[in-house]
Amino acid sequence: MKEYKIGEYLVHENNGVCKVCDISKQALQGRGSEKMYYSLEPVFSRGSHILTPVDTKVRIRDVTSVSDFNALLDRVPDMEMIVEENSRVRAEIYKAQISLFDNDALARVLKTVYLRKVQRIASGKKVMSSDEKVLQIAGKKLFEEMAFARKCEIAEVEEMFFERLDGEKRAIIREEEAKQNK
Repeated sequence: MKEYKIGEYLVHENNGVCKVCDISKQALQGRGSEKMYYSLEPVFSRGSHILTPVDTKVRIRDVTSVSDFNALLDRVPDMEMIVEENSRVRAEIYKAQISLFDNDALARVLKTVYLRKVQRIASGKKVMSSDEKVLQIAGKKLFEEMAFARKCEIAEVEEMFFERLDGEKRAIIREEEAKQNK
């Protein structure tokens, strides 16, 4: 496992992009032997503070590079959507994909849920609150890291991502309009 230095940035699986503010030896909650801990400050949750052991079971990794995010954006239109009719099973698949701590998996979930949302709206149905929640959770994880890497606003990368799906979005809308005109 890579060891980070004070001042470096990393991605924490539960808290997103964080700055390493300190590395110190501590004995937490009187559990005996001291361990080395990272003191982390989440970039997008100012005022928050996280302590995590250097030899943590919580997954941490380097921030993805701008070139890797550009490549991801290029792959988005070709990514397979998650196809599952049963809403409970689909929700479990989304949850499992989000927990992979992988940007491609997050992008696939976002693409699937976004295009499902477009299809539901185009067919006159309400958007499912569970889909909105998944968009929010997966979007937060992907778009915050992407915005940090690109040094821009979250809304800007979100727009970049969903623009990649414009062709598929237009096709879904045309298909739904054709069904309604029959």
